Amino acid sequence: MTKALGLLLVFSGCLLAGWGRALSLEREVKKAALWRDLLRQFQVCLETTRAAPGEIIRMLAKETAFTEDEGVRAMAAAFRQSGSFAGAVRAALGDQSRPGAVERTLLSLGDVVGIKPLEEQLAALSGAGLLLEQEWERARERSRRYGGLSRRLGLLLGLLAVVVLA
Repeated sequence: MTKALGLLLVFSGCLLAGWGRALSLEREVKKAALWRDLLRQFQVCLETTRAAPGEIIRMLAKETAFTEDEGVRAMAAAFRQSGSFAGAVRAALGDQSRPGAVERTLLSLGDVVGIKPLEEQLAALSGAGLLLEQEWERARERSRRYGGLSRRLGLLLGLLAVVVLA
C-alpha cells in the first residue's frame, strides 16, 4: 500500500511538472499580449488626447481588459506616487533579477515616455509595440510547440518512473 502511494506521488509529481511548464508558457503568451495591447491603447490615447501619461495609465487600468492584471494596477498606483513612467514600469514588473524581453522593452520606454517630445514618445511606443508583437508571436509559437510536448513528457516520465520503481 505504501509503495503504491509512493508510486502515485512520483507519477503525479512528474505529470504536474509537465503541466506546470506548459501553463508557464501560456502565461508568457498572455503577458506579452496584455502589455502589447496596453501599449497600443496607450499610444492611441497619447496621440489623440495628448493627456499626461499618468492620466492615460489610470484610465486604461479601469478598462475591463486590464482590470484583472496586477501589473497594470501596480503601474497606475505607482504613477500616482512617483509620476514617472520609468518608476511605474519598475513597480509594475516588481523585483526581477533577470527581466525577459517584455520587461526589457517596457523598461526601455522609461527614458522616453513623459520626458521627450510627443513625436519621440510616439515613435518609441510604436517601436516597443512592434517588439512586443514579435515577442507575443515567439511566445505563442513556443507555447504551441513546447506546451503539448511538456505535458506529454511529464506523463511519459511519470510512467517511466513508475515502471522503473515498481
